[in-house]
Amino acid sequence: MITAQELVSNVTSLVSLPEIYLRVRDTINDPYSSIDKVSSIVSHDPNIASKILRISNSSFFGFASEITSINRAISIMGLSQLHDLVLSISVVRSFKGIPNNLVNMKEFWMNSVFCAVISRLLARKCNILDSERLFVTGLLHDIGHLLMYSDLPYELADILNAAKQQHKPVATLEKQLLGFDYAEVGGELLKAWKMPASYNEAVASHTDLNKADKFKLDASIIHIASIVARQQENMNKGYGESPVDPISWQITELTPEDLEPVKQEAKGNMLEVLRLLFGK
Repeated sequence: MITAQELVSNVTSLVSLPEIYLRVRDTINDPYSSIDKVSSIVSHDPNIASKILRISNSSFFGFASEITSINRAISIMGLSQLHDLVLSISVVRSFKGIPNNLVNMKEFWMNSVFCAVISRLLARKCNILDSERLFVTGLLHDIGHLLMYSDLPYELADILNAAKQQHKPVATLEKQLLGFDYAEVGGELLKAWKMPASYNEAVASHTDLNKADKFKLDASIIHIASIVARQQENMNKGYGESPVDPISWQITELTPEDLEPVKQEAKGNMLEVLRLLFGK
């Protein structure tokens, strides 16, 4: 039987990150680099540059003053947030052209964006300063499923049908029948992409918080956000859903009562964020 790591090795050539992101990441990590150099790289990709400016001036990200240049955007938001935004745009671009008969891609990205927005809001409630990191992690939380749909279409079709018939969580049946679930596949993909360890661990362990180690808070936030996002999606699909793990409430110091206002605020932000990431 194939492992999550083997599956990722089989399909990573289909979903390599764009060169623009790799150049931005390498330049940011270069101790001898500068904001001007990073700005020059971003500016040479009109699609990325225009989206960064739109995002910088959006009410969702809420920077204090109008931003009219990439250099100014980087100076205000910082290199860490720039990295996260370029990564978000790049991931959407990487998977945009991959056809999937088992999944409605519009619904997939709406669910992923909803999870991302909720994750960012929960991160702020937990007083995490770089909450954009959790936005990106939330956006990536289900990315493993796209690989599984591509490489294991028949197995996944059977699992999705069984999840509806038995009203069980998809991830539970994946673990039972495949030996791994979409979260583990997503974590392996992020590892292959050389993403920061916080992203890898939070994505890989958000369906089983016992696997979390150094980034238990990140994993707990993604765990809660993913369940809230799927509860809305699954109302019309008949899949079962795991309850929120009590450990996540202890780690985040949040309560179930915190979720309703977060959910309502996230719904209010959804259209803007979708337009920012997917608009031309």
